[in-house]
Amino acid sequence: MGKWSKRNIFRTVWFSIIFVLFIWNWSTFQAQNLPENTFTNSEAISVTETNDQITFKPAKSNNQLEIIFFQGGLTDPKAYGPLCKKLAKKGFTCHLIKMDWRLPQYDYQKTSKLFNIQHGQFVIGGHSQGGKMAAQFVYENPGVFKGLFLMGTSHPRDIDLSSSNIPCLKLYAEYDGLASVEEVMENKKKLPMNTELIMIEGGNHSQFGYLGQLLMDSSPNITLEEQQELSFVSLHEFLVKVNYSLVRHGR
Repeated sequence: MGKWSKRNIFRTVWFSIIFVLFIWNWSTFQAQNLPENTFTNSEAISVTETNDQITFKPAKSNNQLEIIFFQGGLTDPKAYGPLCKKLAKKGFTCHLIKMDWRLPQYDYQKTSKLFNIQHGQFVIGGHSQGGKMAAQFVYENPGVFKGLFLMGTSHPRDIDLSSSNIPCLKLYAEYDGLASVEEVMENKKKLPMNTELIMIEGGNHSQFGYLGQLLMDSSPNITLEEQQELSFVSLHEFLVKVNYSLVRHGR
């Protein structure tokens, strides 16, 4: 009886530790410390939410482009709301896609049902696994998208986009514990020929969104706000270049 009691105690302690670790890990995937009014409508920006997406639409814009943003795997899509809203303030309509079960690898193709991608002016991209699936979607639909951006991902790894001339931006972080600089460089040869690579010095994987520090990620040397601003500036400059090219060539 005493042995069974010890075994029961051990099992209880063990499963309690596992449960606590699970809850802690899951909590890091939730949106945290979001700026106030991120999802609030204003005269300049309208924010609409459905089961499939959150759209940030500027009241006035001279830009032809619309952005399709894929969330990271398991992450709360709202963690990317601040970045999308900043882009909307610069005149770019941004569609933040909400993946079923938060898994882009299984739900990314619904984008074809949400948008007329064959006749629109779309730039597509995402963070982590969302970046992977954005690259996959471009690979499956050659010549459709006007640009591709990848944030905090070692992909494309399983596909080769090196023959594509799509404008591409790849943002990677110095202390990314899930997509290291070495992994990014290893797969550099599979990126589109017109790719600009920018390293966020001092940044990590988690701070590409308003998230907790994800398991296996390294600690950053810059603040969340600093990494978000650096990411925004690079992405905005990329979008301006793509939009200018479209206008210039009358597309």
